[in-house]
Amino acid sequence: MKNAEIVLGAIALIALMLNSLLAPFGNLLTVLSISAISVLYMYLSFALFNRLRLRHIFKKDSYNGISTMRIVGAVLTGLALSITLIGILFKFQAWPGATINLGVGLSGLVIALLVGAVKYTRSKSDYYTKIFKRIAVYGGIGLIMLLLPEETWLEFKYRNHPDYVKAVKKAMAESDNQELWDKAEEERRKMNMGK
Repeated sequence: MKNAEIVLGAIALIALMLNSLLAPFGNLLTVLSISAISVLYMYLSFALFNRLRLRHIFKKDSYNGISTMRIVGAVLTGLALSITLIGILFKFQAWPGATINLGVGLSGLVIALLVGAVKYTRSKSDYYTKIFKRIAVYGGIGLIMLLLPEETWLEFKYRNHPDYVKAVKKAMAESDNQELWDKAEEERRKMNMGK
């Protein structure tokens, strides 16, 4: 399962680069790869963090020596990582709801970090260092995306399409004005058709 996490992470990184370069299918690959990692953390974090093989997760003997609190902590940390990843995806795609997802996910990661730090000082377990690494990577990216203004990301991603950026900024400034959103959509179509 760790290999799946690494492969999905590498695909997501490539997808994000393709997306920022406006490459064909970059958006699709970004959505699929980040969603897959998010699902992995959401549903299988208890096994991933406790180094259980996928084929052994339904065997009772696999959980010998793993406390209930450690499993609960892994599930909650996986949930926080999953929400943070969805927030990163939403921010990257400029979808509404990015800020709330990032806020909730990062809050969960801070709690996981604090609890993990206390537990680590008592046990010095390698289990916590692996979780800290994931929190550092995804939490760092999430924090950057949370603090990054929407306009900055828009300007970077569509740096070669100033008419589109200008139209979207105007529409964002007056979000209730449907005419401005229609103009932004028109500019998007022109951009996609290469005009």
